[in-house]
Amino acid sequence: MTIVTVSTTLALLATTAVGAEPSAALGTLLGPAAAAGAPALLGRALDTFLGAETAYQEGRYAAALADLEALWADVPPAADPWQQTLPVIAALTRSPGLNIGRPPCYYALRMLTDCARWRVAAGSAVTHQSAPQRAVLTVVLVGQSTGLEPRTRPEAEAGGGVPVEHRLAAALLADRYRVLEQSLWLFREYLLASTAGRLGVETRVVHLPAATVRVACRLQPHRHAGLAEDAAAVIARLVPAADRASTDWWWLIYPSHVPEQHPDFARTEFITGGMGGGPDGASPLFIIDDRWLLRKPPHIGFGPYTDVERRAYLPQWLQHEFFHHLFRIYPEFGLEDQSHQWFDRRTWPADFVGRFEPDYYYEALHKRLLTPQAAPPLHIALRYALPPADLYAQVPLQTLVGSYRHRPTQNDWHRGSLSIDARDAAGQPTVLRWRNAAGRSWRLFAGAEPGLLTTAEDNPYYASNPDTGRTVRIVLARDPDGAYLPQAAGFLFQGGLYQLEPPPAAPAAP
Repeated sequence: MTIVTVSTTLALLATTAVGAEPSAALGTLLGPAAAAGAPALLGRALDTFLGAETAYQEGRYAAALADLEALWADVPPAADPWQQTLPVIAALTRSPGLNIGRPPCYYALRMLTDCARWRVAAGSAVTHQSAPQRAVLTVVLVGQSTGLEPRTRPEAEAGGGVPVEHRLAAALLADRYRVLEQSLWLFREYLLASTAGRLGVETRVVHLPAATVRVACRLQPHRHAGLAEDAAAVIARLVPAADRASTDWWWLIYPSHVPEQHPDFARTEFITGGMGGGPDGASPLFIIDDRWLLRKPPHIGFGPYTDVERRAYLPQWLQHEFFHHLFRIYPEFGLEDQSHQWFDRRTWPADFVGRFEPDYYYEALHKRLLTPQAAPPLHIALRYALPPADLYAQVPLQTLVGSYRHRPTQNDWHRGSLSIDARDAAGQPTVLRWRNAAGRSWRLFAGAEPGLLTTAEDNPYYASNPDTGRTVRIVLARDPDGAYLPQAAGFLFQGGLYQLEPPPAAPAAP
C-alpha cells in the first residue's frame, strides 16, 4: 500500500500548476499555508466556479460564460491536469477533510457551463418560474426515525443494537431551508438549461415533524444505515393525496441512522440513500439522510460542510442520481445496461469522449437525450404529476382496448393486450382483461380514483406487490408542449410504462 501525504502530493503536482495567483477561497477552506502550496488548478477551479456562479445568479450570463470558457481553454475537459489533481483531492479529504468534488469542482463547472452556454445562446432572461411547463420537486422532511443502533461491529454483524430515536436536524429548516436551496440551485438551473427552458423545476417542501420512519443498520450484503421500509410506501402513507398528485419528482430526507459516533464506525462508509421510484412507481425519488447535507461522510471527507463545499458538491450527487433515472426511462440507448457502467471507460459508447463521470453525462445528454431519437423529449418525459381529473372522464374504458408493449421489452410478460371482459345492462364496458404474450390474464376494474384501474386476486402480483402491483394508472397522451390530452397513450404498472401500439397520433403543432 502506498501512502501519500498532503505535502508530498502537492509537491508532485507543483509542475502542473495552471495560473499564478493563490486562491483566497481555497485559503479560507484549507488555511493560507496549505492553499499556497496547492496546485494552481485546484484554486483556479474553485475561484472560477464561485465567480461564475455569482455572475450567473446576478444575470451576467456572458461574464459567467467568459470565465468558464477561459478555464476550459487553458485546461480542456478530461485533460491530464484534471486527472493529476486526484491524488491531491484524495489526500485533502483525509486532512483537513475538504470536499469540493473529484476533480475539484469539475462536476459543478461542467453543469454551470451548460447553463451559461444556453443562457447566452438563448439571449433570454427566462427563469424556472416563467418556463412554459414546470416540474414540481417535493422535498419530504420526515421528523423522526427509529430503529436498533449497533454500537460495535460484532453487534452490527449479529443484527443487534439498542433502540434509538433520531430527530431531523434543525439546520435543514433554518433560514427558509437555506441548506436545501444551496444544494438545489445549480441542479434546478441545469435541468432548465437541459430542456432549453421548456421545463422549470419548482421546489416544494413538505415538513412532517410528527412523522416517524423505521431505519436499520447492517453490514451485509452492503453497509447500509437507512430506511428499513420502502421509501415510496412511506410517501404514500405520509404525504397528503393532493401533494402526491401534483408532484413530478420526490426527495425524501429522514433523520440519519449512521452510528458514526461509535469508534467501530467512525470511518465506515454507509449507504444511506440513492435513486428510487415514487409512489406512482415511475417518478424519480431521491433518498438520503439529513447528515448527507450537513457533514462529509468519511469516504469523501470529514467535518461539517461549509457553504462553499455544499454548493460545489451537492449538485454532483443530485446529477449522479438523476442520470440513473434518465438512463432508466430511455433504455433504448443502453447507457446503463450495467450498473454504473460509466466507471469503466471500456463500456462507453464509441462516440463518447472524455474520462470522468460528468463527461459521460455530458456526452449522454448532448449525443443521445437531446436528439430527436429520444422520444418523448425530456421536457415531456420528466413530468409525472397527474392530469386534471376531468380529462380522465373523457377517456372511456373502450378506448383502452388495444395492444401494449413495455419499455424495454424483455420477455413475453412485457407484451399484451386489453380487451372488454364485461359490460353493464346498457352495453357499456365495466371490466377489462389484460392478456400477455405469456398466456396469463387478469381483470381490471374502473377504480374510485380517476385514471386508476384496480385488479383482484387473479392478478399474480396482487399478493406479492401490494404497493404498485394491484393498480394500473392510465397514461394520457400529450401535445408538443407536454400538456395532457384526453386520449390514452398507455398505462403504468409496477413502475413500468406499457405503451399503446401504435401510439396515438400527435396533434399538429400550432
